[in-house]
Amino acid sequence: MHLQPKAIAALLAAYASQGKRLRRTRGGFAGLPAEIKTSCAVTTQVFTRRVINWLDDAYLVTFDDPDFPHAVTLNARGIAHAEQLLAQHAAMEKAS
Repeated sequence: MHLQPKAIAALLAAYASQGKRLRRTRGGFAGLPAEIKTSCAVTTQVFTRRVINWLDDAYLVTFDDPDFPHAVTLNARGIAHAEQLLAQHAAMEKAS
């Protein structure tokens, strides 16, 4: 499946976040890292609704409310695709 680079980044960010979920913020959709070890500022990527719609069009995510979503969660297909991308990336790094 071909995804735009920003959509791939959003997919991997959701995979690495708590609950495999991106939450809506005032700047867009962002995911908190799964493990936060200190109580300092956390830097996260923020993705626009357009990027999230690309993931929805590819049937990789589920909105909590289709009209005005507060969160978007990876479904089974999204989790499998993210794991496939990570495996490909690990294989490429191992080969080089």
